[in-house]
Amino acid sequence: MDDAIAFIREADKLKNIVRKTRNFSNERYENDAEHSWHICLMAITLQPWANEAVDIARVLKMLILHDLGEIFCGDTIVYAKNDDHKRRELEAAHDFFAMLGPLRQEEYYTLVNEFEARATPEARYANAIDRAEPILQNMHHNGETWNKNNISFDRVVALNAALVSEGSRPLWEYILRGLEGMRAAQRFSHE
Repeated sequence: MDDAIAFIREADKLKNIVRKTRNFSNERYENDAEHSWHICLMAITLQPWANEAVDIARVLKMLILHDLGEIFCGDTIVYAKNDDHKRRELEAAHDFFAMLGPLRQEEYYTLVNEFEARATPEARYANAIDRAEPILQNMHHNGETWNKNNISFDRVVALNAALVSEGSRPLWEYILRGLEGMRAAQRFSHE
């Protein structure tokens, strides 16, 4: 139990990692722990719109664990992430899991790798939810973060369409309607 408590204490640092997207109230940028909670809530709420039946407990575990490497690597806006940043984040998460005993370490390692590979219904749905949250936040704020970082409509769609729709086509269709409405209202300032 000492190792588990030490791991939990260390994971608390996720609350200090500030993300690049503002929360829905637009009061401030959210932190990674808030993001993790919110995507878990989204996953259970939007489960009826998953493309495939999913083990929601497995989805929630992936969503809670997949960003822990950011404690050591920080958050990077998804439009700027590269393979090296993703590799460092995964390595950091795996090193972090080493604090735990071999069984829990292997379980967490497997879940994060499954999330990254998107080869199961749970991983595809978890990825869709993880990607949808900042899109919805940006849509709610008329593309504030996208405009600040010169992210175009085409880039948002290109990076997110397949990933969200492979986990939840209805969610992507909802998002795309909103994005197209933003484009029609010229909310993507640099287009």
